[in-house]
Amino acid sequence: MAAEKKEVLTLKNIRNINMENILHSVLENRSVTRSALAKENGISLMTVKHIVDALIEAGILVEKESLCGDVGRKPKVLEISEKYGSIVCIDLTSKETFRFLIYDIYRDLKAEQSFFLDTEVSYEEGLKEAAGKVKERLLELNGAVVGVAVFVPGAYDETKDLVNYDLIAGFKELHIRALFEEQFSIKNILVFHDVFAAARSEYDSQDLKAESQFYFYCGYGVGGFFIYQDVPVSGAEKMAGEVGKMLLSMDGASEGYRTLEDTVSVLAVTERMKEQKINSSFRDFLERYKRGEDQAVQLLEPVFSTISKVLYNLLWVYNPSRVVIDSCERVYCELITEHFRQFMEKMRDEAIPIHAKVSAARYDEYHRMQGCFRMARDAWIQEISDFVQ
Repeated sequence: MAAEKKEVLTLKNIRNINMENILHSVLENRSVTRSALAKENGISLMTVKHIVDALIEAGILVEKESLCGDVGRKPKVLEISEKYGSIVCIDLTSKETFRFLIYDIYRDLKAEQSFFLDTEVSYEEGLKEAAGKVKERLLELNGAVVGVAVFVPGAYDETKDLVNYDLIAGFKELHIRALFEEQFSIKNILVFHDVFAAARSEYDSQDLKAESQFYFYCGYGVGGFFIYQDVPVSGAEKMAGEVGKMLLSMDGASEGYRTLEDTVSVLAVTERMKEQKINSSFRDFLERYKRGEDQAVQLLEPVFSTISKVLYNLLWVYNPSRVVIDSCERVYCELITEHFRQFMEKMRDEAIPIHAKVSAARYDEYHRMQGCFRMARDAWIQEISDFVQ
């Protein structure tokens, strides 16, 4: 077996790493002295000088006198140039609704809007109209757009610039990245599978990060994402996480099957409610289940049981230290979480080394967007370090 080769660090690699660390420090502190940068990043003042001077020459940083201090010479501090302003996060997980947030580069929320897409035109044309509304809001804010993060409801193949998602027909042949590059006239466009963005945000929100985390989402679609030691396991062509495509069958000899998504998604449950002529919203039906009404229990109990068994099997595959369960419906998320905890307790055996901590996702409507923001800003910083010499 061949030994794994280690990355060879060149002077350019080291310079890029130092430059990225310096930019992160300036963004976190908003204004900072050269000596503080050297101390915070464990590098010499001469290294700071070479990198900072290059960033000032490129127009990325500006140096000005500090407003702090009443007596004596005021120290000079470094800040990001005011010409860099916004990062846009766009949510395309709903068929009818377009939602966006605009942050400044320091992660302060500057604008938020949600509106229905125009159904009188194609999905692509509707997105272009929506992008126009985003640009109108951007004109009200200072500074150029440095990144756009888009999260989509299916796995994204960046080599083909296509999203693997069946529930929104308009996604089938839509080149998402190319569309938004054209609309915003920048190259830093990142497209994320929504479960990856949410999983990343959940992982980063922990006070003490777990060694590994499996994130499970059960809404109108079903997905999952595994993070191990801060590294997302994306798989070939970033297709990992499509647990909703997992096949379920009660008869191994039969050619027929149903997928997990066909069985437990919100859409699947509401379809069965229609078949049984249940005149109730999904949300109300969950409340009926909580009250122990027979009709709701009979329909939903097999759903929760299926999810628990699938998650338990996934524990054997990944053996994560933490499992996070999420849904577009908060009550559905809580019921799945509680059912799975009870199932794990029932299966508990000292001989079985499964001790994952199970929790519902933090219910923060900006959560996934913040995950997207962080990655878009990181990509912008990396872009700077690649072109500034």
